[in-house]
Amino acid sequence: MNTRWSSTTKLLVIIALFLIGAWLLLRFSAVIPPLLISFILAYLLKSPTDWIVRRSGAPRGLAIITIYLIILVILALAPVLATPSVLAITSNINIDIESLAPLLEKLSAQTYVIGPWQIEVPDLSQPLLQGLQNLVQPFATGAFQVVSSVASSLLWGTFVLVVVFWLIKDSHKLEVWFLDRLPKSYREEFTTLFHDLGAIWGSFFRGELVLALVVGTLVGVSMWVLGIEHALLLGIISGLMEFIPTVGPVIATIPAVLIAWFGGSSWLPVSNPILTLIVIIVYIIVFQVEQLYLLPRVVGGRVRLHPGVVFVGTVVGAFFFGLLGVLLAAPVIASTRLLGSYIYRKLMDLEPFAAIPGTDPEAIEWRGMIHGYPITTILIDLDGTIADTDDQMVETIAERLGILQRIFPGDDATPFIRHFLLIVEGPVNWFITRSDRLDLDDEVFRLNRWIRQALGYQRSEELQIIPGVADTLLELSRKYELGLVTTRNRETTEKFLTDQGLIELFAVIITRDDVQRLKPHPEPILLAMAKLDAEADRCVMVGDTSVDVLAARAAGINSIAVLCGFGQRRDLKDADIILDSTTELTQRL
Repeated sequence: MNTRWSSTTKLLVIIALFLIGAWLLLRFSAVIPPLLISFILAYLLKSPTDWIVRRSGAPRGLAIITIYLIILVILALAPVLATPSVLAITSNINIDIESLAPLLEKLSAQTYVIGPWQIEVPDLSQPLLQGLQNLVQPFATGAFQVVSSVASSLLWGTFVLVVVFWLIKDSHKLEVWFLDRLPKSYREEFTTLFHDLGAIWGSFFRGELVLALVVGTLVGVSMWVLGIEHALLLGIISGLMEFIPTVGPVIATIPAVLIAWFGGSSWLPVSNPILTLIVIIVYIIVFQVEQLYLLPRVVGGRVRLHPGVVFVGTVVGAFFFGLLGVLLAAPVIASTRLLGSYIYRKLMDLEPFAAIPGTDPEAIEWRGMIHGYPITTILIDLDGTIADTDDQMVETIAERLGILQRIFPGDDATPFIRHFLLIVEGPVNWFITRSDRLDLDDEVFRLNRWIRQALGYQRSEELQIIPGVADTLLELSRKYELGLVTTRNRETTEKFLTDQGLIELFAVIITRDDVQRLKPHPEPILLAMAKLDAEADRCVMVGDTSVDVLAARAAGINSIAVLCGFGQRRDLKDADIILDSTTELTQRL
């Protein structure tokens, strides 16, 4: 019996799901702002959490709790540190009320004529006083509402903290789960889309943070030079106002103007009005430098929008979402522009992502993924990738060439010797796999050992780990299954890993004792994949020579080449990714 849904059934299901989704959004609309805040906080706190885990080796849950405690301490100390400065500012703003009384009395008795209308100030005073009374009355009689509001805020605050905790803790699992649900033909496309969205939000948050630090520093130093009191607090206010588009700089200028007008300068021999004018000019210069020079370079072209568009978006965001809408107007508009462009190009049967001039489409990266597939298994070579290499043999061969080195570019034969030995290593390994039939095992292995020594592979008793690789492997082992694939024998390999405290990190170790054919034949990699039950499109081989890259291609898996071993960039050009060192794997994966 055919159980496939017909087109009509699918359409009805889609319409029903759409209606249910719309009803849920309306019914639980109060949950939307806290969820948005949770996603934003999770995005912001993920990088610090990864840094703590990478540096300390602590579990992700403990790292998140540590960040929570740091934020709690900062929030607790901020009012304590800011209150004295705020009180000092208000005490410095001395207004002579007695001198203002005659002026206010004179103004209140006047009649103002605006076109055909006459405005009597006394007629306006009563409605103004009544409006002020209505405004103040809720604060005097609404104790229950205040308590209820505080309780509600605590409830939603707890909700946000819990959601953020689990979003950060299981972020990698959520990424893999989501991409697994996408059709394979769409994974690479959606990976690019998510990458561009991440670039927009990342550019916005990083850019705003940098702008806040730079502008706050410039304002603080400028006010200190002018002799304005509380220059540090003014700098902090200017930095915070950077997160509010368009109107933020205006708001930041107000306290500085008030302090200059009523407090004057501590050393400049100018009147307060002149000083106030100087302060306004300084603020204008700082914010013009920010708009014309810093913003294009720091935030970049991904987020930069026309000021008019940002202003309209800010007003609309404030109307619908309050302060959150004001703060996030710019990245939301940029994200909407990207999604709109994607939908339009798909509807018009165009390529969804137009190439950016001067960029390489293959250079698009998404952490933990290669070619649109999330990586779950990492196979790693030993020599030149984990264990350090030695160039002494290559240098010795180059020295023995003597005057013949002059025929090479730069009078240096070292790169060509390296390239030649890399070419030879593959055929020698191939010959080893067939030498047992000719009883030439000993002779061929002696040749292999000489080539490996020339390639810089250390003797077993001299093996040294590359600095920083131990921490890299420890961090990778928390998120991926690790396997070691090497042409060394098992005894040497396990002794080195045990001495370095790394043997427990590898779920499987494949040596030349376990296979009949060595790399570049895919047998060692295929054996490791079989023992780990790894899928080819989710597996990557990491090595330092073209032999590793060729073996990975033959096995149908991805490859990452590292330049900290023997291979050079031109020898490793066929790898999917080329890194300067094995320690950079945590940044890419």
